[in-house]
Amino acid sequence: MPYLTIDTNADVAVTDAMLSEASSLVASTLGKPISYVVVKIDSSRPMAFGGRAETPGALIEMRSIGYGGKKSELAEKLTAFAGNQFNADAANVAIHFIDMPADSAAQGGHLFG
Repeated sequence: MPYLTIDTNADVAVTDAMLSEASSLVASTLGKPISYVVVKIDSSRPMAFGGRAETPGALIEMRSIGYGGKKSELAEKLTAFAGNQFNADAANVAIHFIDMPADSAAQGGHLFG
């Protein structure tokens, strides 16, 4: 783990390259193995930012077992990613960070803690 979920109202095709870029961004920023990173991007979602559905934006949920003091850096990078990929203004990128206990996350059938 970390797990990254992005919902956007932008009408863009989610590509393997986009998923790989997001995976690498998370892994390199947090210093975690990319083999643990899971990324899901849903585009063309009905959403409104500032009360306006036509305004491109992104709602991001980032889950990780610890952030090692990297939340601010990750927020900047994820906001830039949303700007580049979805043409979203920074003001229309909302990020929710969730710090998961190791005993609440598993991969491959094994708990991390």
